[in-house]
Amino acid sequence: MALLVLVAAKVGVTMAVADRYGWHRDELYYLASGRHLALGYVDYPPITPLLARIDQAVFPGSLPALRLLTVLAGAIVIIVAALIARELGGNRLSQALAGLAVLISPMFVGANILFQTVSFDQLIWAVVCLLLVRLVRGGDPREWLLLGVVFGIGLETKYTVIGLGVAILIGLLATNQRKQLASRWPWLGFGLAIVVFVPNLAWQAGHHWDSVAYTFAHRGATDGPIAYWVQQFLLMGPQLIPLVVGGVWWMWRREQFRAAAVTIVAVELFFFLVGGKAYYPAPIYPLAYAAGCVWLVEAVRQRWIRRVAVAVAVAITLVLLPIGLPILPAKAMADSWVWKARKDFADMYGWPDLVREVTTVYQQLPLADRSSVMILASNYGEAGALDYYGRGLPTVVSAHLTYYYWAPAHMAPSVVIVVGYSRQYLGAFFGDIQQAATITNSYGLRNEEYGKSIWICRSPLVPLDKAWPQLKALD
Repeated sequence: MALLVLVAAKVGVTMAVADRYGWHRDELYYLASGRHLALGYVDYPPITPLLARIDQAVFPGSLPALRLLTVLAGAIVIIVAALIARELGGNRLSQALAGLAVLISPMFVGANILFQTVSFDQLIWAVVCLLLVRLVRGGDPREWLLLGVVFGIGLETKYTVIGLGVAILIGLLATNQRKQLASRWPWLGFGLAIVVFVPNLAWQAGHHWDSVAYTFAHRGATDGPIAYWVQQFLLMGPQLIPLVVGGVWWMWRREQFRAAAVTIVAVELFFFLVGGKAYYPAPIYPLAYAAGCVWLVEAVRQRWIRRVAVAVAVAITLVLLPIGLPILPAKAMADSWVWKARKDFADMYGWPDLVREVTTVYQQLPLADRSSVMILASNYGEAGALDYYGRGLPTVVSAHLTYYYWAPAHMAPSVVIVVGYSRQYLGAFFGDIQQAATITNSYGLRNEEYGKSIWICRSPLVPLDKAWPQLKALD
């Protein structure tokens, strides 16, 4: 019953504000990817676009329906965390507290409101951690096969799960659980993971290994080493840090679970050392929360202390909730500091305004120009918005990430409406560049698009399809 209440709270509260602001730039990109189903994409594997395609086929144009998928994924993580606590030997109270910790974790509150790979990645990690705990406590070694299949699905969901695989290997090698590697089952599981991943590898081989280039281009694209750890603590939740520390220590002191403790530390250090973003190792939190709740129930026998700790943790979550969920009215959000603390909210604003401005520029063109015109967007957010909201517009293309591959084979427009690029950059491709508009939004929110220019470009120095490789952008 406790878990049902937690799941109901997760789904009910999140879905109540699911469409308060609007489509996020990444969601518009996933919609476009869903219209171009493939075995791979430059910046993510194919499962999330496939889910977007299925969802929108059933509920076309529904933002709440799309976000319901990630909310449900987050709700399942609550249950998996409780199951991890049970496998660690925790009683029902420990299991319920583990579910509560996931419910109020800033990382899970903030991530599950958006349709992105992150939420499905979190679910994959949680299930892998559950299977790992079962295996190290003496479970059937054939469960390595199941772990391999789940891990393979993770590779088709978000590439950062590779970090979890490396950390698990380190955890096994660094403890007496290395005996697991003497069995054929872990290696068979690894083989199954690769088999599941083969379709994406085939796509990569046929597309210049762009995902590898994209990964290296983003290596170290963080706020710095100190910020990495500060953000790490904020994402796991200041109120939940004692659980994480206590949980890792509790597992370290028990020989059978020591490999899981090392895995948590190793995955944090792995992404720190390779220059990953702070949220990359965050899906490991449910394992740490679950162990921490087992430790808490064992270490703190006084009920009143546990109740006060839970009350304080929930209260802190409620105070921070406007950063995690779009609970403020749209105008209040735009006028506040919250969007500066949570860039995702700024990325939900202004897309209809941008499309209206581009549409106005197009409609003001002479009729002679409209016979040979295209729209070139500088990034996938702009292109995704023009594809989704645009009505009666000419072909929209972008050389950003996977959009690069969706452009027509032949492109030789005499006029190009360009969104977001600088005049200096466009000077290498066009002889006549005129500013037609400046991007704004109805709330005056100075997000990434605000203040960029919309240009009318004529006299191409080379046909657009010939210039296309030079425009390709993987950043």
